[in-house]
Amino acid sequence: MNKLVSISIIVLGFIVGTQAALVAGELTEIRLVNTIDESRGYCLDIAGGRGKDAPLDRGLQAHTCYDYTGSLLEDQSFDSLLIDKGEFKIPYFDVCMTASEIKKDSSIVLASCENTNKQVFSLKTNGNIVIKSDPSLCVTVNSTEKREGRGATPVHVMRPLSLQECSDDKKAYQTWDKFSL
Repeated sequence: MNKLVSISIIVLGFIVGTQAALVAGELTEIRLVNTIDESRGYCLDIAGGRGKDAPLDRGLQAHTCYDYTGSLLEDQSFDSLLIDKGEFKIPYFDVCMTASEIKKDSSIVLASCENTNKQVFSLKTNGNIVIKSDPSLCVTVNSTEKREGRGATPVHVMRPLSLQECSDDKKAYQTWDKFSL
């Protein structure tokens, strides 16, 4: 009887684990295609902290990609399967990329995932991330404002993000791709 119980527990664990893996999807970074001035590239990142300690109230920024360390950190890891459905979710924190407003110059923040018109984005085949409720607005890295981090070696670089009019002139700051290890 104990052997039957053990086998049942193993099978149940396998089923639950498989379902969790299907729900979570593959983790990916969202990387700016043009490295601009940072050889390690810029990725969407939770502002103000690193990994599991990242504060959610400071929104998203463009930050040196962490994959050079050999892994993807919690504050830069998005669910790849959900991106294809219009949801940019950071599974570790259970939050989604959100526009503070649906207008030019709006910041990119984080909020619980509710699939509102401020949260549904699309990664287009040309690399633009547009907000679906106004596809003329792209997630854009600030071209002039940047700062260097403190404490990391080599130094990390950060730039603010906002919604801006999609434009060929801003292509270097508006073209994104998914990257997985």
